[in-house]
Amino acid sequence: MPDDILIMVLSLLSVKEAVLTSILSTRWRFLWCNLKTLNFDARQALDNIDNDFRFYLSERYKYTKQVNGVIRSYNHPTLHHFRIRFYLTCEYTSVIDEWLKFAVKKKVESLELDLETNQKNYLHNTFNYSFPSRLSDKSTSHILIFPSANLESLKKLYLNSVNVRESVLGELLTKSAHLESISIHGSGYLTHIHVGGRDLKLKHFEIVECPHVVSVYLSDFGIESFTYVGQPIDLHLSGLPNLKNVVMSQGVAGLSNIVFRQISSCASTLQTLSFKIYHPMKFAKLHSIRQLPNIRKLTLTIVVRRDNCLLDFASLVNVFPNIQTFTIEVRCLL
Repeated sequence: MPDDILIMVLSLLSVKEAVLTSILSTRWRFLWCNLKTLNFDARQALDNIDNDFRFYLSERYKYTKQVNGVIRSYNHPTLHHFRIRFYLTCEYTSVIDEWLKFAVKKKVESLELDLETNQKNYLHNTFNYSFPSRLSDKSTSHILIFPSANLESLKKLYLNSVNVRESVLGELLTKSAHLESISIHGSGYLTHIHVGGRDLKLKHFEIVECPHVVSVYLSDFGIESFTYVGQPIDLHLSGLPNLKNVVMSQGVAGLSNIVFRQISSCASTLQTLSFKIYHPMKFAKLHSIRQLPNIRKLTLTIVVRRDNCLLDFASLVNVFPNIQTFTIEVRCLL
């Protein structure tokens, strides 16, 4: 059977299972190294930890040992997708740094660091792993040497429970010329986010539950979708001719006139909107809002109390005159 077929079979296995095939014969010994995806998703271990936290230390030891063993043996020159998913804090900074250096050295295209703790509380991000403070060749605290040529391969970046500073975000955008997608969840450092410039290739930008964000300014590049979930912020969108999809959840400001004013500058291009709304009785009337004539799909997730009335949402017909799909999901608080 040709190696290409065997590699295709290996790609259907977990990383652990694929590596174990190396004991089958001499031919199989390094075949797994041709895999272009290393997905260290510890789903079963995380389930064990959620059920009984006493498993955490033993599962963490096994997980880090497995990742370290695989990356020491992996000898393919490039890597398409590298994913870490486990409960890890800043205590493991040096270990995560080594994983990050490995991925960048392999000219990774898609990088995921999903380090969310089992507490699922983004407000407690003091113990998050911090993305390297600078991506340079000078020697200061917590710096990784990332050759610019390697960062140019990065197209997708997903960070969960990883603290990122605005300066690092800016340098990533500058040095990763082909970066198309950034998702940042639960970062404790971000406050004022400015992303812009016609040279950017960024198409998808997502900020979720980053509790200290105060403002987001997006301007003058070809972004196609933007997601923000968190507390109300100062949002400015300008010069974004390709922006078609916006997902918004700003706490109690979920569907207020303020939110509509924030996105009105993109009224001529937006086609899909999603909002999460809390306690609709608190919202202003929507009759004075500028029309969004190109919206074809609207999704509302509404968190209500038993005595809330949803009749005010009938006025949305005037805001979205050409809507084709309107979905409402109602979640009731007791």
